[in-house]
Amino acid sequence: MADSSPADEQRKGPRRDASGRIVSLTDLVAYALAGYVISVLGMVAFDGLFALLGMGEFGDLTGWLAVIFPAIIFVEQFKAAAAHRGRIAVAPAAGLLAVVLGVLAVGVASGFPPLVSGGLGALVTTVVYAVLWHLGLAVADRG
Repeated sequence: MADSSPADEQRKGPRRDASGRIVSLTDLVAYALAGYVISVLGMVAFDGLFALLGMGEFGDLTGWLAVIFPAIIFVEQFKAAAAHRGRIAVAPAAGLLAVVLGVLAVGVASGFPPLVSGGLGALVTTVVYAVLWHLGLAVADRG
């Protein structure tokens, strides 16, 4: 049986370039969604605990808190893209459009508890920002 070389080992985590930026759109979206899911699970646990302690009803916690881990990922990506042209323009433009679409999603789900409606807004914001950030950097680098 032959020894496996480091190149044969499976990679752990998303593919990154030399500066640490995630290079694949699918990897970025998957990584951000994993952060979103972790945030949602934490929120559900805390909201359930607060409800059990009589500190409100389950579902009262705002779902917008689900952007915490994705935001950390996006800040990391912004720092890693220091050498890329246009990152200063792409980040706020993508952020603004992502938040606007997230707020619209919350409006669509306004009949649900804040945990659900805000969670939907956070999901839309996370995915839209990841796509716009990645594509915006690609366009800025090309131009």
